[in-house]
Amino acid sequence: MNKKLIALALAALPVAHAMADVTIYGTIEADMESSKTFAANKAAGNTGKLKSNTRIDDTGSLIGFKGNEDLGNGLKAIWQVEQALNIDGTSGDNSGNGGSNTFASRDSFVGLQGAFGKVRLGKLSTFLNSDAGTPDAWIYGNQGVNGLSYSSINQLDTRVNNAIRYDIPEFVAGLSGAVVYGVDETTVNNKKNQWSIGASYTNSGYFGTFGYVRTANAIGTDKASNYWRLEGGYNANNILAAAYYGHSKLSSDVISSNFAGSTTIGTSGVTHKEAGLTLGYTIGAITPKFSYGRVWGASVEGGSDIKGHLNQYVLGADYALSKRTTAYASYGYVQNTYRDSTDTKYSNEHTVAVGVQHKF
Repeated sequence: MNKKLIALALAALPVAHAMADVTIYGTIEADMESSKTFAANKAAGNTGKLKSNTRIDDTGSLIGFKGNEDLGNGLKAIWQVEQALNIDGTSGDNSGNGGSNTFASRDSFVGLQGAFGKVRLGKLSTFLNSDAGTPDAWIYGNQGVNGLSYSSINQLDTRVNNAIRYDIPEFVAGLSGAVVYGVDETTVNNKKNQWSIGASYTNSGYFGTFGYVRTANAIGTDKASNYWRLEGGYNANNILAAAYYGHSKLSSDVISSNFAGSTTIGTSGVTHKEAGLTLGYTIGAITPKFSYGRVWGASVEGGSDIKGHLNQYVLGADYALSKRTTAYASYGYVQNTYRDSTDTKYSNEHTVAVGVQHKF
C-alpha cells in the first residue's frame, strides 16, 4: 500500500510542477444591513413608497486564478481568470454585488509583458475602474447607500468586453497609464465601439488621476456618450484625503437605470456633474472615515431638464482584525431634492451596515 502511495505521489509531481506558477486569490465579504433605498426596494419588488428592509448581502466576493511564463529576453506571457461570487445564495440584480456566478465575469485575459509595457486581450477594466476610485473607500453592496453609491466610481466604472488594453511602462517613477479599446460585436459594423484612456501620478503619498471613457453611437443613433473624472489627494502615513470631480454625457436609459431624479428626458444626451470628498485616519487597527458626495441636476437635450440635486453622507470605520481580515460598520444617508414628472420630491435614502471582509 505504501509503495502505491509513493507511486501516486511521484506521478503527480509533473502536474504540481506545471501548476507552480498559478496563483489563486480572492476576497470573501458580506454584511448585514438595514436599508431604505430605491435599489433595495426595486430588488424586493416594491414600486410604491420606500420601505425599510433588512438584507444579508455579499458585497463583492470574488475568486481568481493568474499566472505567467518567462519567455526570455525580458518577455513574459501573462494570464488571468477572475469571477464574482455570491456567498449569500442570490445572483444577478437581486444579489449584493450584482454578480451572476458566471465564470470569467471580472477581468480575464491573456497577454504579453515586457520593456514595452503590457498588452492584454479579453474582458478588461477601463483605467478608471482598475486604477482610480480612491475617494470611494467603502465596502458596500448594490442595494445600499453606505458608500458613494451615486458617484460615477460606483455607477459607471466598469469592464469592457472584447477588449484590448495597453499599459505604458513606468518610464517615470510613479507614472502609470493605459488605453483600452472594446469592439462592439453586437452590430455588423461595430457601431458602438468603446475606448478609454487614463493616467495617474503618485509621489510621496500625493496622487492625481484622470480618466476618460467614450462609447460611439450610444445616444440615439449617431451620438457618442462619454464621461470623465479627475481625482487627487494624499494617501500615506495613516492619512487618507481624496477628492474628485466628474462630468458625464450619457444616454437616457443609463440615467434612468443609475440615477434617481429621472423625468421625461427624451432620447438625447443627459449631462451630469458630480463631486465628492473622503477623509480618513488610521489609529492603530481602527480607521474612521467620512465621505461627502454631490450629484447636480442634469441638462437634457430634447427633453425636460432634471431639477434638483442629491447630497450623500457616509460615516463609518474599518477595524483590521489581521492583515487580511477587516470588520467594518458604516452609515449612509442621501438627501434627495430631485422631483419626478408630477413634481413630487424623491424620497431620502439611508443604509446602516456591519460586515466582514477576508482576502486570500
